[in-house]
Amino acid sequence: MQRWCALLEEEVSSWPDVTGRAMFGMRAFYRGATIFAALPRTRAMGTPNSIILKLPKARGEQIALGRGPGAHWASFALQSVDDIPDALRWIGRAYDKARAAR
Repeated sequence: MQRWCALLEEEVSSWPDVTGRAMFGMRAFYRGATIFAALPRTRAMGTPNSIILKLPKARGEQIALGRGPGAHWASFALQSVDDIPDALRWIGRAYDKARAAR
């Protein structure tokens, strides 16, 4: 999972107007001032192989929606390195939504 997250972080960090910050054992990604995703470093959300996205209405086989205070977040569970392209598509959707929120 650490290697997968390193690959995701490398790609997402190269996107326009993206910054990353440490946050509660995760690496949070912002588009401008709007947070849109977080990757685990020392702490996981949902399952140990999940990343989280700010997409409250996301739907998909590997997507779990948050409840309660985390209701605006969805988690995407990676099963293998083959899931990286799908993870990047979901992160891209959250990134695009962050642009609209600015």
